[in-house]
Amino acid sequence: MNARERSLSRSEEAIIRHHMEALMAREQEISGVLVSTIDGFRVAACLTGTLSAEKLSAMASSLLAINEAVCQESSVGECRDLVIEASQGRILLMDIPHPAQKLILTVLCRAKVTMGQVLWAARGCRESLGKMFVAS
Repeated sequence: MNARERSLSRSEEAIIRHHMEALMAREQEISGVLVSTIDGFRVAACLTGTLSAEKLSAMASSLLAINEAVCQESSVGECRDLVIEASQGRILLMDIPHPAQKLILTVLCRAKVTMGQVLWAARGCRESLGKMFVAS
């Protein structure tokens, strides 16, 4: 674990991991969850197989930055979520409010997922984490 990953307390990391595991348990079509910093460093990951949390963190950071730039240039308001639809599944990226730094929630879904349910569950996870971070 590098110095950048240590910017969150151990209790915050435990809270994040608990919420990630609850999200995966709630929605069976979620195959992985990752929380990373806005600058591309892994905070916590529940991933299967040989997926690299470090690579996904860096790419999620870049994708969210591009998405924010497109939203700003298009005058459609502040970026909320990014959904990527692929042949084998979907990927959801959303920011998590944190008083010290913005975090990114990345949710990997299987192809059969009902996206509305995952969006609802992931937004609930994001809001719960955001409230806990503000209160601490």
